[in-house]
Amino acid sequence: MSGLDDTSLQRLQRDLQVQTYEAGTLVRQRAEPTRQWVGVFSGLLLLRGDTDRPPGANAVAPGGWVGEDTLGGTENWAEDLVALRKTHVGFLPADTYFWLRERSLGFNHTLLARLERRMRLCRQQLRAGRPGSADERVAQALLMLFDPVLHPAVGHLLRVTQEELAEICRLSRQRVNQALQRLSSLGQLRLRYGGIELIAAESLRSFAGHGEAESVAEQGLIAELQGEP
Repeated sequence: MSGLDDTSLQRLQRDLQVQTYEAGTLVRQRAEPTRQWVGVFSGLLLLRGDTDRPPGANAVAPGGWVGEDTLGGTENWAEDLVALRKTHVGFLPADTYFWLRERSLGFNHTLLARLERRMRLCRQQLRAGRPGSADERVAQALLMLFDPVLHPAVGHLLRVTQEELAEICRLSRQRVNQALQRLSSLGQLRLRYGGIELIAAESLRSFAGHGEAESVAEQGLIAELQGEP
C-alpha cells in the first residue's frame, strides 16, 4: 500500500489487526458474515469449498487480500478460509476499507489493479480449457501464486510444500510431484527446500496456456506496484 497518503496510512495502521494461525486452523467459517478485508502477511490461506474456482484462485499468498467481493453486502463467506501453514493474517474492518475506498486514489488504484488482474488470469485459464492436464493445473496455480500484482510479497520464491500445492490444485501429492519435476526439467522453475523458485515466467505462462505476453502497460503497472523505477 505504498501509494497511500499519510492520513490514509495512519488510519490503516491504526485499524489493521494482525493474528497468527497455525496450520489447519479455520480463519473464517463458511456462512459467517464478511465484516473484514483479509490479507496475508506471511504463510498461505486456502478458500476451501468452491470446486469451481480455477487452480490457484482458491489460495491467498503473501501480499494477497480476499473478501472484497462480499464485504459490506448481504452475502456471507461462501467458503471456509483455512491456514495451510503457520500464517500471519491481517484484518481490516469494513468501515476502514470503505473509508479508504472513498477518499484514497492510491488505495483505489491498488484495489482495481488486483481485481482486474484476478479477472484476467481467470479468463485466461478458462480460455486455455478447464480442467486441463495435471501439469497445466499446477502451472496455472503457480502463475496465480507468483503473480506480482495479486501477491506482491512472494517475489521469486514461493514458500509452499507439495502437500499444500496438492490441496490447492485438488490433485494427489504424487501427481503434483510429477508435474513439478517436469516443469523443473523444462527450466521454468527450481525446486528449493520448503519452496519453489520461479525461473522463467513467460515459459510457464505459455505452458499453462496463457500464451499472451505482458503488454508494455501491464509491465509498467507491475513495476509501479513493486516500487521499481
